Amino acid sequence: MGSWLDTDGLYRQYGPTKAVPTTAGDYLSYGETREIETTLTLANYVPAGVFILANTTFIPSGVFIETVELDTEVAAAGGTSISLGTMRADRVTPVSAVSFGNIIVTATLGPAGTKLIYNVPSAGNGGTALGTVTSFPDGFAYPYITSVGTFTNGVIKFRIKYRTTTNITQ
Repeated sequence: MGSWLDTDGLYRQYGPTKAVPTTAGDYLSYGETREIETTLTLANYVPAGVFILANTTFIPSGVFIETVELDTEVAAAGGTSISLGTMRADRVTPVSAVSFGNIIVTATLGPAGTKLIYNVPSAGNGGTALGTVTSFPDGFAYPYITSVGTFTNGVIKFRIKYRTTTNITQ
């Protein structure tokens, strides 16, 4: 498979694997709050890796990040921690490695059924973008994960709840 950034800054893919379905999206929610959700299959992430979670899902500039949720479906095993950050549109340059999750250790993720909700930045796991209005150099950013250690198991639902800071005129 090949890929490139076109003149509009859009990520383009070609080849036999270009139509691989994504596990992330901006889902329907009523009212002013929007929600991005993705499934993190931790065994897919190698040590010291930086992985964009979905090629079609972005965090826009100028939105207020209300909460981040991590909902454990299968207990994490093997790795030591994950961080959840944002990456620029060039798909190489991190904006912040800890925008949504700040070094969340495997034990904190807990057994299946554990739900973690963060709504303020903290050294204890809440990312730096929580409770703030986003401002990205490219107008948007990709959410991404960094993992430490080799995970052998673990499935986590990762949700970002945000709202616009301007009036919606639809």
